[in-house]
Amino acid sequence: MKFLYKFSLLSAVLGIMSTAILDCWNFLSHIIFDVPLTRYEFIGRWMLHMIDGQFYHQSIKQSSAIYGELVAGWLGHYMIGIFFASLLLGGWGLKWLQRPALMGAMTVSLFTVVIPYFIMQPAMGHGIAGSLTPNPQAMIIKVIISHVVFGFALYFAGSLINLVNQLRHKV
Repeated sequence: MKFLYKFSLLSAVLGIMSTAILDCWNFLSHIIFDVPLTRYEFIGRWMLHMIDGQFYHQSIKQSSAIYGELVAGWLGHYMIGIFFASLLLGGWGLKWLQRPALMGAMTVSLFTVVIPYFIMQPAMGHGIAGSLTPNPQAMIIKVIISHVVFGFALYFAGSLINLVNQLRHKV
C-alpha cells in the first residue's frame, strides 16, 4: 500500500510538472511562431460524450457542446500527463527519479503518440493521424513536437524532483 501511494503521488507530481512545462512551450510557440493552441474544449466534449456512450464523432466540432467541457478538457489533459508519467515510472521504476535519464523519458513520450494518432484523432472525426484535417502534415508534426517536448519536460521535471530530494536529505 505504501508503494502504491508513493508511486501515485510521484506520478502525479511528475505528470503535472511535465504537462505544465508542455503548456508553457505550447503558449510560447503560439506567441512566437503562431502555432495554433490545442482546443481543450473539444477534448472535454469528447470525454463528456463518452459518459453517454458516444465514443466516435463525425466531427467533434459539430457535436453538441456540453456544459463544463473546457474544464473537463484541461483536467483530461493533465490526467493524461499523469498517466504518461506513470508509464515512465512503471516501466523504469521509481529509481528513475534518482537518476533521470533522457532515454527513458523520450521512449515513453514517443511511444505515446499512438494515443492521439490512433485513438483520439479518429474518435473526434479527424482520421488516423489527422488524415481528414485540412493539413494532416501539420497535425502529425505538431503531435510529434509536443510529445518530444513532453519527453524533455519529463526529464527536466524528474531532474527537479531529484534535486529537491537531494537538498531535502542534506538539511
